[in-house]
Amino acid sequence: MRWLGIQRIELEECGSTNDEAARLARAGARHGTVVIARAQRAGRGREGRPWVSPAGAGVYLSAIVRPPLPLVDVPPMTLAIGIGLCDAARAVGVPAELKWPNDALVGGRKLAGVLLEAQSQGAKLESVVVGIGVNVRALGPEAPAEIAARAISLDEAAGTTIDREAFIGTLLAHVELWIDRYVASGVEAIIPAWTQRMARGLVARAIIDGEPQLAVLAGLDGDGALLVRDDAGAMHRVRSGDVELVAQAC
Repeated sequence: MRWLGIQRIELEECGSTNDEAARLARAGARHGTVVIARAQRAGRGREGRPWVSPAGAGVYLSAIVRPPLPLVDVPPMTLAIGIGLCDAARAVGVPAELKWPNDALVGGRKLAGVLLEAQSQGAKLESVVVGIGVNVRALGPEAPAEIAARAISLDEAAGTTIDREAFIGTLLAHVELWIDRYVASGVEAIIPAWTQRMARGLVARAIIDGEPQLAVLAGLDGDGALLVRDDAGAMHRVRSGDVELVAQAC
């Protein structure tokens, strides 16, 4: 039986769907509750970066998930959700690929992102708020030019108009599937699927041995850490910190 989206709260506008979902989670909202807004005034991505959220231009969605996991196992769940997001985009004809840890790209341009925020009591996990933002339509003139230049929408990538409501249903189904797989089998079970969907030849600026260096994203290690290859061909693990996309190699 489907559980993700078992209860849906539709908002015309809010500050952030993640904030709304976190408030509901603290008030006891059930596992699988989803908050969806047509617009956000203060949407955000990783590191607090703004997520431009014009009315009707995207899917701005946050889900309350209460997985039976230790707190330490929450961050790799981002990878599983990314697979579901990627598969949902592919299901509507968009050739999406994944960039570690939480982005979906098309041709090196950003289509969508994932933001996980955990709520806990001490070391005990209470809930995870799973935020997903997807560009469905072009962002429009209100978006800063530098953001618009790096973004792509489902409509543009598919070459046709994508039904937003139908896509939400597809997205929830695929994300639910991969969350269930991760909870049941751990990160080892999702690494091959994530690697199969990763964008190839991405050149990024990553923190290696405490210094920012250019490196090619090469895949995932056995525990979900990012592997990058430097100019000398040496492999390095990146577990935390920012990985900034610089270019997609030809």
